[in-house]
Amino acid sequence: MDERYEKIMEIIEMNRFRQRLGLLDYTACWEEPDRVKGLDIEATKKRVCDLIKAKGLKDKTIADKLGITPQAVNKWRHKGSFFVIENLYVLSGLLGVSVDKLLVPVAVKKWEILIEKR
Repeated sequence: MDERYEKIMEIIEMNRFRQRLGLLDYTACWEEPDRVKGLDIEATKKRVCDLIKAKGLKDKTIADKLGITPQAVNKWRHKGSFFVIENLYVLSGLLGVSVDKLLVPVAVKKWEILIEKR
């Protein structure tokens, strides 16, 4: 199912109480990544590193789960080289977030819909 459709349905559900109050005209707004513009690699790296720090994970623990050396983890965390993209799935599991939550887009699209009575 399309993400936008799911978001619209979620917003409609959250606002059902407005229907009961007779407030049938309202605007729903949200943002989503503009996937065509690509990723902000440095911001993504910072987000991953911040989540690792907040979770209290050690380089050795991450390395064991990813099947790489602790030195490789240290290198992408502290020296500027970024990790292999395939490891994002495992990292998302370790950090308890979806892969999408790890990624920082270059730009976001803003959506707004008006829901009105017919």
